[in-house]
Amino acid sequence: MSNSSVQSAYPGRVKGPVSGALLTLAFAGIAFATWWFLQGTWLKLNALLWAFVYSVIATNIMPGLTNERFKAGIQFSSTSLLRLAIACLGLTVSASVWFKLGGVGLAAVLINLAFAFAMGTLLCRYVLKMDGALSLLIGVGTCICGASAIAATGPAIKAKSEEMAVSLAAVTLFGLLAMFGYPLLFQGPLSGWLQGNHLAYGIWSGMGIHETAQVVAAASQVSGAVGIAMSAKSIRIFMIGPMVFASLFLFRRFLNKTGGANTVKLSIPWFAVVFVMLTLLNAGIERLPFAKEWASFDGSYVKPVVTFLLAWAFAGVGFQGKASAIRSIGVKTFIGGIVVALIAGGSALLLTKYLWLPFAS
Repeated sequence: MSNSSVQSAYPGRVKGPVSGALLTLAFAGIAFATWWFLQGTWLKLNALLWAFVYSVIATNIMPGLTNERFKAGIQFSSTSLLRLAIACLGLTVSASVWFKLGGVGLAAVLINLAFAFAMGTLLCRYVLKMDGALSLLIGVGTCICGASAIAATGPAIKAKSEEMAVSLAAVTLFGLLAMFGYPLLFQGPLSGWLQGNHLAYGIWSGMGIHETAQVVAAASQVSGAVGIAMSAKSIRIFMIGPMVFASLFLFRRFLNKTGGANTVKLSIPWFAVVFVMLTLLNAGIERLPFAKEWASFDGSYVKPVVTFLLAWAFAGVGFQGKASAIRSIGVKTFIGGIVVALIAGGSALLLTKYLWLPFAS
């Protein structure tokens, strides 16, 4: 039987998600093994970041790994599996950390969100002279949660496909840089400035980094920071709805050159809802007689499984990090993305230092 006959008889074996999912699974296994062997050394990267690094290197030196045979599985790993892993992460976090965020923490998150959105959008539109829709998408993508915010806002303001793709590329690129940079800054020059407080690092990461997965990866580099980081991030995620309406109003009132916009369609990420529900479940379990047994089981079995799922998903994310995609961003969008990311991260850092820390001490 010829190759073409085999492909037509068994198309799922060629283009289905299994091959790509197994590929990303293999890279997750290698990443987990790397983390296991190096966890006692100075090179303290977790399995998520190892999976990302390995897959980025692989996709750029072996482009065939992203051909049609593997494409569907890689897409599944970087989307559906990633959302499932983020949802399951709620099993490892208790809603009791929300009390550590407190009213001041909530205020800090909302202030930073509004400031980063307003300053970022205005800078892109009136200083860099970028298109109104692209300016809004970069602003909302940076201040809320990257892809989900761009996907929700784009149709509402009639953004072009190219504008959504370019803004997503810019926001993702600088979110990835933040994912690596935040832990290095906290463990280096900013350690004393933030009093070495892991909760301060967590709220800074949750306020300043774009994508949920990037927040998880960055926060997990510092012990005890993931819970409060995800609490801060959850507030931003649930602001998607109000921010879509705000973006639509601003676009119609100030930025639209052509007039009109689509009916707003809200999309609250299901994985965020499940994450919150599971954190509440965890908080309830803490009050039950078998709380200590659950904590032991959670640490010994649940957390490693969830970490492996995240590494598996991050391998899929890394396979989409091609150098050609980075080169396609464009100079203005590149500058806009990095400046808005610096505004969001810088204001988050200042709010953590001068608003949250004094009340947390």
